[in-house]
Amino acid sequence: MKTFLITRPNTESKATANKLEMMGHRAVFAPMLNIDPISFEIPDETRSLIITSKNGARFGLANIGEKSRPIFAVGEQTAAVVRDMGFTNITVGPGTARKLVPLLLECGITQKRDYAHLCGNDVAYNICSVLKEEGIDATQVVTYQTTPNRSFSPAIEEAMDMGEIDAVLFYSPRTATIFEEAISETGHHDWLSKLDAYCLSPRVSDELIGPWRSVQYAILPTEKALFGLFKE
Repeated sequence: MKTFLITRPNTESKATANKLEMMGHRAVFAPMLNIDPISFEIPDETRSLIITSKNGARFGLANIGEKSRPIFAVGEQTAAVVRDMGFTNITVGPGTARKLVPLLLECGITQKRDYAHLCGNDVAYNICSVLKEEGIDATQVVTYQTTPNRSFSPAIEEAMDMGEIDAVLFYSPRTATIFEEAISETGHHDWLSKLDAYCLSPRVSDELIGPWRSVQYAILPTEKALFGLFKE
C-alpha cells in the first residue's frame, strides 16, 4: 500500500481517491488550485459550444436549458460529465484541446459553425485564437476562475516531514508548478527526495525541476494510464 497525495481541485479529488482506495492505497489531499464559478453571459444559441474540461462543463453548462445544443467535448471523460448534465448532441474529440482543433476546423468550414469556448480564466492552449486565424468565428467565455494555493495544511506538512507520503499525483502543468512553489515556501526541498511524482503526461512532468526521488509520466493522458504506472 502506498500513500498518495492528490493535488487536484476538490471537485475532482474525491473520485480519484475512491479509485486509489479500491486499489488498496491511501489518499490524502492538497489541492493546488481553488475553483470558483463566476457570472457570464450565455453564448448566442447559434454558436456550438467547446468544452475542454470537466469544470468547463459543470460551470459553463449549468444554466443552459437547451439540451440538444451542439457541444464539442475534449475526451470521453469530459463528454461523460456533459451527458450526465442531460445534453444529447455531443461530438467527442481527442483528449487534448490542441488535438481537437482539426475537428473544429473541419466542422467550422463544412458546416459553417461559429463557436464559444466555455473555459476558466487560465487556459493552457487558446483554441479560439487558433480558430480565428483560420477564419472561424470563435469566442472565449470565462465561466469559472482558478487561483493557486501555494501552501499545505499542518497535517500534510507533518506527514511529509515524517515521510508518511510516498507519491504525488499531478494532472496538469500548472498544478505541478504550484506544488513546487509551495514546497519552496516551506523551505523543505528535502521532502522531494522522499517522494515519487506520477504525471498525467510528459508535458506535466516537464514542469517538475526539483530533486524528486523519481518522476514518471503516462504515455496516454488518461487516469487509467496514469494508474497503470503503479498498479501492482
